[in-house]
Amino acid sequence: MRGVLEQLPHMSGQIVDGTRHEKVLSYMRLFLASDAAVEQLMSWNALRTLAECLQPQSDMRVTATAVRFLGDAFRARNGKVLWTAVHTTQIVEWVVDNADSSHALVRVAWLHFMCQASYINDHAYVQLLDRVDYPRLLLRRLLDSSYFVVASACMLLGRLFHVNTIDPKLSALIEQLVARPFALQTSARKAAVLATAETLLLLKNKDVQVFVHRVFAQPVLEPYLYDMDRLVRDRALDVLELVVLDVDAMGVRELVAALARRVDGCVVLRCLAAVVKQLPWNRCIEGGEARRLGLMIANMGVSLLLSIHPAVDGSDVDTIQMQITSSGVDTTEAPITSSDVDSIQTPITSSDVDSIQTQVAKAAQQSPSASSMIACEAARIVREHSQTTFSAHTASSMCLLLSNPRVQQHTQLVQLVLSTLLQTLRLAHNRTHVQMVPRLICTFAIRAPGLRGVFDLALELLGSCNAEFVQGLEHAIRTRIVDVEWEARDTVLEFVTRAVREHAWPCVELLVTQQVVDDAVRALSDAEEYVRASAAYLLAAVVERGDEERARYVSEHKHLTQSDLARLVADSEAFVKRAALDLVHALGTRGVGMWIECLTYRTLYDLADDPDFEVRVRCARILALLTQTSPVNTSELQSTSLLLEMCRDSSRYVRAECLRSLRELKQNTPDVDMTSEPEPKRVYVGERTDLWKLRNVDLAQLEASLSAEHLYQEALDTQVARELMRETSDANAGNNILDCY
Repeated sequence: MRGVLEQLPHMSGQIVDGTRHEKVLSYMRLFLASDAAVEQLMSWNALRTLAECLQPQSDMRVTATAVRFLGDAFRARNGKVLWTAVHTTQIVEWVVDNADSSHALVRVAWLHFMCQASYINDHAYVQLLDRVDYPRLLLRRLLDSSYFVVASACMLLGRLFHVNTIDPKLSALIEQLVARPFALQTSARKAAVLATAETLLLLKNKDVQVFVHRVFAQPVLEPYLYDMDRLVRDRALDVLELVVLDVDAMGVRELVAALARRVDGCVVLRCLAAVVKQLPWNRCIEGGEARRLGLMIANMGVSLLLSIHPAVDGSDVDTIQMQITSSGVDTTEAPITSSDVDSIQTPITSSDVDSIQTQVAKAAQQSPSASSMIACEAARIVREHSQTTFSAHTASSMCLLLSNPRVQQHTQLVQLVLSTLLQTLRLAHNRTHVQMVPRLICTFAIRAPGLRGVFDLALELLGSCNAEFVQGLEHAIRTRIVDVEWEARDTVLEFVTRAVREHAWPCVELLVTQQVVDDAVRALSDAEEYVRASAAYLLAAVVERGDEERARYVSEHKHLTQSDLARLVADSEAFVKRAALDLVHALGTRGVGMWIECLTYRTLYDLADDPDFEVRVRCARILALLTQTSPVNTSELQSTSLLLEMCRDSSRYVRAECLRSLRELKQNTPDVDMTSEPEPKRVYVGERTDLWKLRNVDLAQLEASLSAEHLYQEALDTQVARELMRETSDANAGNNILDCY
């Protein structure tokens, strides 16, 4: 650490890659975790070294690194000692003089320094704040053109409000920031206003909350929600979510009433989604009332969806409705309409609901694109509500929408509707509704991303479901495993693999039938390499965790011959080779199949030299298995010799696998006389020679080479004076040993 610190002022200005300075800072921060870090820094006269980084001719990246490290050092144990010592140096004067630096990196570092020093907050810190006229300075930083500077300014602002809850100077600053008429505000000022509001709302201080709700009242926030700039609108929605956490029921009523007066349907629905999302966590509204409010808004979203995409006539809809009814889900819960609103004790009136729904419905009729956007926003409202509340009406409505051919043409809407349905089903009070899951899998309109969500739910339910569900699931995956979309085929295979590995075999025995195995074996010849890899992983999982009958069925399959395995192992794609080697290893571990016949010395040699380190890891695993289980083939394939050679592999992960394998081998092999030379061959060629080499491997030295920190520290200890942070005459082409960190 001392070497890094002393070389910091001399980091070359020719370094192009700015991440090198972050690597240096990251390493130096690790040092601060030590209890004696501050004492060591003082003994090294670190302040003098850091002051050298603050010279006018210094690289600004080096300066910023030094200032940020010094700020972090104030938070270390006994950091106040370092803070006191800083005031005896020229560092304080540099802080005052560079408060308005023209370099964004230095401005960020300066704000970080002051933010960390605020944890000390003594008289010297207050004086330093006064010297830089901190209210005006913070205003300039909040209006800065750099997002990183604004973010750092918000952190400092939050710290100052935390230290001194209602600072008159800062309060005046914020009121001044908000006071300018909205029409005259620049984009930078709008971003500063919203960033400030979000920072103060996150403090969760009661006095600060009162101040924020007074300054950022609903009429003040409203124009930001409808700004032309999407980034401003999104930031305003983040603020609205925080505001909803601390408003009472009447505040929600006023917000909804204000939204009812707007004509921008998409923005109105986004605001309602933010309200629904935060209502369950509101600290001022009783839980039952919050649920009723959320349910009312969510049902309005459902009504909008069904008005834009009305249910189609046909047996498909009837079948879905029958499934929901027969599943035991309570469907007596009817949608809430405007006529029912007055009977619910909420501050939202029927006129508000009618007005919003009418305005949005008109907007949806303007064009197909507007209709699609509004449908997606309405679906987001329902999705937010489904995160915490089960509604049978929502479940049935989402099923109807998924069966609608018009909905199936819009991928984004299908995803939103599907995620809503899946979350709703998760919250149901019984498990009989899961019979819908196989039907969802068979819906070809649900593409691979949505299919993964359905399979996630199926995986959660698999261990507690009856045989009828598992058999239905088996039929569904056999239907989708021949999908024309390769991502869907791949997703199906990945699901079955996860099911086999995460559940006990009796739970999945009916799922992994011989027909499913047949489909997986056929998938080994798929044109898409990802499907081939997933099929191999599935078969490996079945061999490892399946019963004897199913494992033997895989190993003796007529389309999984020695040549088929050899072709997979020699695949051009590394991830297919990984999966193939896992399958070969599973067959060898289980002791079934002709797994050795697919291996030759040339094949193993090529695998041991493969560019992909994960392939080499698996190769080392198979070499160890060969050495343990087949002495004849060990000699012919020279597996032990290759394993010993791989102990010098460039990847520490490969060496770690070699170490694990060699330890097992040394425990399981007989002692060999180390004093005598190996005898000539008797039974197996080279067997005694290999064992003699094996017993002489220095496992301690091999283990020491596995630690990344060990390698890094070795580089620091031996080369810091000569090569640390140096560059050649060519920019960014030096011998920077921190690259290994």
